[in-house]
Amino acid sequence: MKLFNIINRSTAADILCCVRLPAAAGMTRVASLLGLLLLLAVTASAQTLGTITGHVVGTSGQALEGISVVEQTGQFATLTDAQGRFTLDKLPLGSYTLITRSLGHQEARRTVLLSAEIPNAVADFRLAASTNAIQEVEVLGRKETTYKSDYSFVGTRTATDLIDVPQSISTVTKELMDDRQAYRLTDVVKNVAGVAQYSHYDDFTIRGFRNGYESGFRLLNGLRSGFSFGNAFVQAPLTVNLERVEVLKGPGAALFGDINPGGTINMVTKKPLADARQALTFSTGSFNTMRATADFTGPLNDKQNVLYRFNAGYEKTNSFRDVNDSKSLMLAPTVTFLVTDKTTLNAELVYTHVDGYLDRGLPIKSNDLYGVPRSFTLSQPSDYLRTTTYYFNASLNHKFNNWLSFNASYLDFTYNEALSEHRTLNSYDNSDPTKPRNSIMNLRYFDRRAEEYTKNLSGYFVANRATGSINHKLVAGADYIRFNTDKESAMFEARQRIATTVVGTTITQRMVPLQLDLNSPSYEIRDPSTYIRRSTPQFFIDYINSIYHTTGLYVQDQIEVTPRLGVLLGARYELFADERDYGDGSTSIPQTKFLPRAGLTYALRENLNYFASYSAGFRPLRPELLRFPERYGRNEPFSPETSYQFETGLKGEFFNKMLFATLAAYQIERRNQLVNTGSLSATGAAIYRQNQARSRGVEVELTGNILPNFSLNANYAFNHTEVTEADLAAEKGMPLANAPQNSGGLWAKYTFLTPSLRGLGLAVGGNFVARRRFENQVTPLNGGPDEWAYWPGYAVADVALFYTVNRFNFHVNLNNLFDKYYFVGGYDYFRASPGAPRNYMATLGYSF
Repeated sequence: MKLFNIINRSTAADILCCVRLPAAAGMTRVASLLGLLLLLAVTASAQTLGTITGHVVGTSGQALEGISVVEQTGQFATLTDAQGRFTLDKLPLGSYTLITRSLGHQEARRTVLLSAEIPNAVADFRLAASTNAIQEVEVLGRKETTYKSDYSFVGTRTATDLIDVPQSISTVTKELMDDRQAYRLTDVVKNVAGVAQYSHYDDFTIRGFRNGYESGFRLLNGLRSGFSFGNAFVQAPLTVNLERVEVLKGPGAALFGDINPGGTINMVTKKPLADARQALTFSTGSFNTMRATADFTGPLNDKQNVLYRFNAGYEKTNSFRDVNDSKSLMLAPTVTFLVTDKTTLNAELVYTHVDGYLDRGLPIKSNDLYGVPRSFTLSQPSDYLRTTTYYFNASLNHKFNNWLSFNASYLDFTYNEALSEHRTLNSYDNSDPTKPRNSIMNLRYFDRRAEEYTKNLSGYFVANRATGSINHKLVAGADYIRFNTDKESAMFEARQRIATTVVGTTITQRMVPLQLDLNSPSYEIRDPSTYIRRSTPQFFIDYINSIYHTTGLYVQDQIEVTPRLGVLLGARYELFADERDYGDGSTSIPQTKFLPRAGLTYALRENLNYFASYSAGFRPLRPELLRFPERYGRNEPFSPETSYQFETGLKGEFFNKMLFATLAAYQIERRNQLVNTGSLSATGAAIYRQNQARSRGVEVELTGNILPNFSLNANYAFNHTEVTEADLAAEKGMPLANAPQNSGGLWAKYTFLTPSLRGLGLAVGGNFVARRRFENQVTPLNGGPDEWAYWPGYAVADVALFYTVNRFNFHVNLNNLFDKYYFVGGYDYFRASPGAPRNYMATLGYSF
């Protein structure tokens, strides 16, 4: 046998080189010896190679495709096909332990012996479903390709079926984003119940409460990012590398700290897959838009324990807004290391650059919402906004044994901007009686260079243990978050310029305000060297000195009391502190809070759960609002915000568990809500007020497939909001700003199965939003006291056509079919956010 092995590892030429024959030996002896050696090699090879085949099915006997079957040493691996079958061939004789790996199913092992007598063996597997069999932090990609996502990490920090989380979670998958050609986060929210745009920035209303700028931030894989906070708020994130967008409804402070009471948006990035997939798309559309994306994934080595994913996207568009061209580029490489069967590591580095303009919205002329075209802008051709975001995200999962694991995540996020803009001063000049009122807008000029840093470190243990007949999934850990700005950030502000007049040989100069006549606008390359520089405003000095850090200690227990009854108990202790230079040395103003959470689920049927929950929230204030409230319009320190939510409802899976449905009712109370009045102090700082508010509502969502060829996303929300107490007496009793009482959306896609129409698909959809109150009061055109005004309600219809043949797919989307002139939101007459007119986008894709 030893000789056979030696021969098997050598070629005939190698053997011949090693054999010495006497010079007198004849050709007959050479040929005989060569023939004998070749025969031995063939015989040895046949005797030492074997094959293992098998069939992998689920608990109900259905074939499982894409399951990774790996030999324990990692030398041999394969994937199951559409029938759930696999083959490992050309195996040397011996003992093999096969391991199955899948995100959605529990790991299984089989030991097989290949011998000379039995060189071929069969190893079948029946796998039980388990969303957290492989990972407790999301390091591997989602294999499903539908509108429905079965699990989420954002509700419990572990992979949990959505039906078992006692709080509403809405999900928009990449498949739905692709079908709607949603390129930015603002394009996604129409598919989520209870979420509407507050403005055209990265700025939303969730269950009646604003989520953006100072009142919210975006989670990125469960960690706090720089998106939607600080200066980054003016630009909505791209969806190129997103697997899904999740909205955790209501306060989630027991999990993530200072979170908006209406809900939190979590962006989950695409992770590598064990099977190779590649896709390219090329698009063209309205407003001179051109776009291309790439999505490549698969194993990097033969052992399939190093996986990669690479996403890229490029877009050039003029948009429907004048003087608002932009170019964007995203590069997002990701690698997952399956270090051992107990340790998995994921790392991704994402780079995004956008070169365009900062669109401050539509100015309203003479109080007429439709007085100027929706393309009208204050931006000048010499303006620009160039932003760069890059972040590094790493996640680790290590299993000590079958009941205890450790999980860690790290996110280092940087936002950089260079800005030059002409924007509203939030006032009109009505001093000229010959001009129509509210038609001359006062401007301010900003030139800003800034950089922001957000860092996260999160670590927690997950223990699955039983006490008697009661099962526990215990999570205990800590988060550390730090935000600061670059001390070299700088800003130039002007509100006046020097106008030079030449009459003959006489030259005169005078100071004139920066203005734009909305009836006769002037767009030209401006010379800021003629602008009169103001001293750096105090709010920007405060911004430069922004350093805060917070530490959260938390514990959570998911308890399975009975097979039908589940209870969730959790609590977090938040320690928030800042580091500021107030002119008298560094000073810290600590803010701490204990944040409880409780919930239960009860299985009314196998596919239908009742749930109820309580969750608390808070938001620490910027320290200068406590130390120097007079700068921001108040004689005493502002009060920290607190909130809580009661929620109850039903969650179910229907049509063979392909369609997920949620019906939820809730009440949210928010105390000391900070509201920007829209007015500015003499130093240019925003003036704030505070109020108490309540939100009550009902939401319905349907997401998934009614039939294999009929996909559906439908949502409706009734939301009644009210300001119960307010610094501004006129605000008491009013609905919250930009909070529609009724809203809803629909997207239904049908693919034909008849042979003559095979590959063809149609989709119809749209969304509607009821009227919403302005954030700020406005002055009637003919004088009188200030009053509240409303953005009109609207309904927009969209359609799409799909065609797939072989690996090619083509689809064209037509949005705002009836060319409705509408407003997605805004602040007041100075900054309105119009929706896009009728537009199309056509895409050609190829998968291989």
